[in-house]
Amino acid sequence: MEITRLGVMGGTFNPIHLGHLMIAEEAREAYSLDRVLFIPSYITPHKEVHGATAQQRLEMTRLATADNPYFTVSDMEIRRGGPSYTLDTLRFLKKLYGPSHELYFISGTDTIQDLPNWNHPEDILRLCHFIGATRPDGTEAIMPVIRHFGSLGHHILKLSVPTMELSSTELRRRIREGRSIRYMIPRAVADYIRKNGIYQCTVQR
Repeated sequence: MEITRLGVMGGTFNPIHLGHLMIAEEAREAYSLDRVLFIPSYITPHKEVHGATAQQRLEMTRLATADNPYFTVSDMEIRRGGPSYTLDTLRFLKKLYGPSHELYFISGTDTIQDLPNWNHPEDILRLCHFIGATRPDGTEAIMPVIRHFGSLGHHILKLSVPTMELSSTELRRRIREGRSIRYMIPRAVADYIRKNGIYQCTVQR
């Protein structure tokens, strides 16, 4: 049976930016992923989402990934409603695709450092490989997490990515202040934000 390596990238994407896309592409290349599935969350546990509706975040994610043939977008968490737990999503994907697909969950350093506090993290690691993006020579940020999970730690993979200091929080602030977000957010997403008045300010292009 031929195995498909499926990257899974979840998040609020509020808004999606070039940092998200760079990490996904680096993971795809480094771990020979056949494709990367972006899954915007509906409600993220322990994190409030302001400024854009779920449907707007979904549309921005579609616009941002449209030019990469290896990237696809799913609205499964938005259609499901309620809090978006990674464990539920991975279980659904395993049921949907079965043993023909190997799952690789892609995350940033901050996310993977918080993994011990997630909902049933051991079960998550049994369902997928967990790719943790680090800055160059920043693997020490992940090693304590790998050790924390003992034998399951081998499911956590390190991914060195170029430094790109971007955050959705900072981008929302720049938009509110009317500052430029050029070269930080895909042009199609910036146009969508401007057209729909998201984040309460006109986007500079």
